[in-house]
Order: sequence, then C-alpha cells, then structure tokens
Amino acid sequence: MSYKVLKTIDMTLDKGSIQQAINEIKQFRKQLQETLAELAAELTKQGTQVAKMQVASMDAVDTGYLENSIYGYYDHGKHVGYVFAPAPYAFYVEYGTGIVGAVNPHPEASERGIQYDQNHHGNKGWWYPSEDGWYLAKDGTTLAWTKGMPARPFMYNTMVWLEEAAETIARTMWDQM
Repeated sequence: MSYKVLKTIDMTLDKGSIQQAINEIKQFRKQLQETLAELAAELTKQGTQVAKMQVASMDAVDTGYLENSIYGYYDHGKHVGYVFAPAPYAFYVEYGTGIVGAVNPHPEASERGIQYDQNHHGNKGWWYPSEDGWYLAKDGTTLAWTKGMPARPFMYNTMVWLEEAAETIARTMWDQM
C-alpha cells in the first residue's frame, strides 16, 4: 500500500528559511486539523445514513420509530462523532432476545457478555405488553407472544462499514487539500 506524502517542506540552514519552514508546518498542521475535523463530521453524517439503511434492510422497521430515532452528533470541541439509536428497544433489535436470539446471535454477543433466554422460557416463549398485540389480558392490557427475535446488528454493521469506508473517504479529502 502506498501513501501520498501530504506535504514537502524545503529549507536551508539559514534563519529565514527555518522560520519559513516553521510557518509552513504550522499552516499545514492547522489545515490537517481542519480536514480531520471535517472527516469526523462526514463519517458521522454517513454513519447515521448507513445505520438507518441497515435498520430498513434488516427488516427491523415496524412502526418506523427505531429508524427515525437514529441521529448523528459531531462534537466540535472534542472532534468526535457519535451515531445514536435512542429508541428504548434498539438494544433488543441489535442483540436479539430469547431462544431465537440464541440461535441467531449478535457477532459480538459472547465478548460483550450477552446472555440469551435468561429467564429460560425456551420454546414456550412469553407474553409482553404491545399495542399491536392480539391478546387482551384481564386488566385490559393488550399482549403479544414471542420466543424472542434474532439479532439484527444494524449498529455493528454500521461500525464495520465506517471502518472500511474511512480510509477511502479520508484519501478523497486529503487529495482535495
């Protein structure tokens, strides 16, 4: 893999030339910092779009709330970008649940300590409150039944995409410097 030299600074060993080289280094450093900030902001923007596309492509869209809740935030002070999925059930979609999740786990489930079917429902499954449920409990709560759901690692896949795309996006930005 070859890398483009970003900046060449020529100088001689006289005071004026050294000062000129110092000024060029300072200018390049500023330009590089600005470009890296733009890169982080661009990756945040694209990561947000990819996360939303992942939700849709993994058939994790029911009401649209999860997909619509995803947003990106670039912190200009820290030069760090974040992609959030704040829907209360995003974790369960990402990692899966129950015996179904155990059969179709998240790629990082074991290293993150995720335990499926913790309540040992197995194939019996369980009832949970749901507006879309089809069973009406005695207290008037609408319930739905499940054995769990497979992991649909939309955020993990977004992270992998960003890792793979970052170099290409960065190279494009460097070429524009």
